[in-house]
Amino acid sequence: MLLTVFTTAVMAQSDTPEYNEQVIVTGSYRPEIDEATKINIPPVMADTSSTLQHRFTYTVSPRRLNSLYEPARIKAARIVGEPTTKLYNNYFRLGFGNYWSPLAEAYYNSLRDKKLTYGAALQHRSSWDKLPSVGPNHYSMTTLSAFGKYILNGKLQISSDIAFTNDHNLYYGFTDSTLQAVLGRQRSDIKLADYTSNFNYLCWNAGVKNLELDKGRFGYAANMRLANLWASYGQTELQLNLTGDVNYGFIVMNKYKGVAFLHIDWDAYANAFKPDANGTMPLGYSGAAPDTVKHSRNILKINPYADFMFSGLHFHAGLTTGWDAFTSNNVVFRVFPDVVVSKSFMGENLVLSVGATGGIDANSWHTMSLINPYIAPGSELRATRHYDFVAYGRWSMSKKLEVKANIEYALLRDDMSFALNGDYGLHNVFSPYYFDDNRLKMGADVAFVNDEMIKLELGGNYYNYKVVGTGQYLLYRPDFDLHFNLDLNYNYKWFGHLGLALLGKMDDELAGQTMPLRYGINAEVEYRHNRALSFFLKADNMAFQRYMLWANYPSQRAIFIVGLSYTLPK
Repeated sequence: MLLTVFTTAVMAQSDTPEYNEQVIVTGSYRPEIDEATKINIPPVMADTSSTLQHRFTYTVSPRRLNSLYEPARIKAARIVGEPTTKLYNNYFRLGFGNYWSPLAEAYYNSLRDKKLTYGAALQHRSSWDKLPSVGPNHYSMTTLSAFGKYILNGKLQISSDIAFTNDHNLYYGFTDSTLQAVLGRQRSDIKLADYTSNFNYLCWNAGVKNLELDKGRFGYAANMRLANLWASYGQTELQLNLTGDVNYGFIVMNKYKGVAFLHIDWDAYANAFKPDANGTMPLGYSGAAPDTVKHSRNILKINPYADFMFSGLHFHAGLTTGWDAFTSNNVVFRVFPDVVVSKSFMGENLVLSVGATGGIDANSWHTMSLINPYIAPGSELRATRHYDFVAYGRWSMSKKLEVKANIEYALLRDDMSFALNGDYGLHNVFSPYYFDDNRLKMGADVAFVNDEMIKLELGGNYYNYKVVGTGQYLLYRPDFDLHFNLDLNYNYKWFGHLGLALLGKMDDELAGQTMPLRYGINAEVEYRHNRALSFFLKADNMAFQRYMLWANYPSQRAIFIVGLSYTLPK
């Protein structure tokens, strides 16, 4: 799906088109930095089998570097400085819930500094209980990360971050009766290691970006991403991603502003599937002995485009060229549109956009594991191509009420879903399934914000799919989704959240199964005793529905977590 970003800036009054005007103010001045909002990250029990919001719909958000603006004339305002407030450099959050579900989070970050920013975080969530007739459905997600950013001479930003994630799951999608009928074994006869899945992911990013973006100057940014995935049953995936951007601001006809961009993105993968000497695979595998597989894959994308601003009319014009050597060893050259036209009305209160964009995206083993952790080792890899035609509108009816609506028609080629793998007799392991389809999507969102006391959001999407070609099936695609979220803030002491979600039925036509309508209710209440200590209670799936997002994988019912957060005084 296209995401169009509109950037508006304010500058001093001037009848000239210059970017770098200066205003010199003399007099006493006391700088003020408003009190920083305390980190408020609610605990998330993202059981891959029980998270209702986990929907299987691909949308695309093209990268935008728009820096155009139309200056608005405002009256001069006097700014009165106030003393700075105290900041804290750490934050801890601990909780525990039913189904033996611990939660732990720890954060550390640097304090105020104009040049250097750094920090680290640790996050863990898991569950170690079991389901009736299915047995243990353990899972855990642990992430350790660190980041740093340094600004050199006020003109150059150097940044880097590193993160390690361990994602532990069980292929638990079979009952005791299925185990007995297919393998002739009892639950007590098998070990958890026989159907365990672990994905370990280590990723390092390093980038540089100049901060001078005036007209007549070249802006640039470059980033390198190096990632390594090693998983159960002999799977490894090494990824190298290099991106670069160059932009140049200019004036058209001595009046209109324009910026030219060039974005380059190169993705390289080295995949290997090396089963051990015994050919060990997840429990229930009955296929041929797996072979060792090694292959390299590449995608190169070059996206030149330009942005122009003509009295509230914004033109974005370009194209994306792609060299696809991911799906096969043969390099295929592809061209995708990249054109968007936007118009503002009533100032900036109403914005309408239409556009056509597209691109190609790799479906790697890491990508698959994030969507469906129950995939078969050594699964087939392809890249998805998409052509998106979008109309978008945003109406800010007031400072408190905003309405958004969009309609999108997308042509998807090698779209990825999942189907049960017939080589696994327990019917609990999936393989990627690729098909061509055309998707119509219509959606709307309404947001209401009353200062910081109340925030309300209501929205949803309708989907209509048309499968292209014979022998193709539509798998795991809902026909609609709805959501409602309400956040409350009472006197900065009591905080509440209520969320409702509704997800339409999904079919697995190859397996002849239908996942019925799913509905979810979740809520959270937090009491902040002081700036350092708070207590929370969180409840997920309060409708007590034992739904399935993937065939044969039932979820737990309601999950309740109680905990506290604490900040150590310096």
